[in-house]
Parts: sequence; structure tokens; C-alpha cells
Amino acid sequence: MDSFFGIGFPELILILIVAGIVMGPERIGQTARWLGRTTAQLQKISRGFVRQLNQELDNSGDGQALRETMQELQQLRRELTDLRGEVNQTTREATQAGRQAFKDVENSIKPPDLKLPKMPASSSQPGVVTPNASDNNGVGAGETAKDTAVPPLPGLVDVPDDPE
Repeated sequence: MDSFFGIGFPELILILIVAGIVMGPERIGQTARWLGRTTAQLQKISRGFVRQLNQELDNSGDGQALRETMQELQQLRRELTDLRGEVNQTTREATQAGRQAFKDVENSIKPPDLKLPKMPASSSQPGVVTPNASDNNGVGAGETAKDTAVPPLPGLVDVPDDPE
């Protein structure tokens, strides 16, 4: 059990330090003695309860059956823990296999590297609009077009008004 009521060891130490600052040195000793006595009383009550329960189980004829049942429950608990570990291992392996299969499928549907034709920097034809250097399908000015898998689209053509 890592924590008690959601409070771990570091949080408990911090609470004790803050309580010590708030209570002061005189009341810390009194509180520690009270806490020690209360813990001792609770342990004494707990031991008495366990002792009385064991006596009742020994005196009754069903005590042996109850002990066997408790042993069976403990065995089942151990088996359940082992099974949980096996299931966790199997799911980890299945998850890894699924990720590997996903990567294999992803790699199998990737298009091959295409050698892209170089686009002319500017066009001398009238009515043809050329894209900017940064409009090269997401390829920046410092990047090359061969890094992308999709060839760049042709530039826009300006068509005069159509009479029809």
C-alpha cells in the first residue's frame, strides 16, 4: 500500500512539519504522547479481538473448515495475482505487435520518393502567375522540393473574359 487516504510518505512528513510549527514545542510532546497511548490501546484491542476470534474458531467444529476456506482463498488470491501478471504481459505483447503491424502498414502504403521536376523561378509568359518560393507545397525557401512526396502543382493561368 503506497498511500493511506491518498497521503504518501512525503505528504505525511510535510503535514507533521506544519503541525509542529503551528502547535509549538510544548504541545508537540503532549500530542506525541497522546498519539502513542492511543496507538498502543488500539493495538491492544486488535490483539484481543484476534485472540478471541482464534479461540472461537478452535472451540467450534467449523473452525477447521473455516481455516481451510481461508487457505483456499489465499491460494486463489495468489493464483489471481499470477493470472493478472500473465494478462498484463499478454496485453503488452499484443500492444507491441499491434504497433509494429501499424508501422508495417504505414510503411507499406507510403509512396516512393519521387524525383520532382524543377520549377522555373519566373515565367516570361503573359497571363501566367507563378507561385512564391514559399508556396512550393509547404516547402520553404531553404528546403528542396525533392524532400516532399507530392510534386508541386502548376501555376495559375489567367484567362481573359470568355464571351460565352
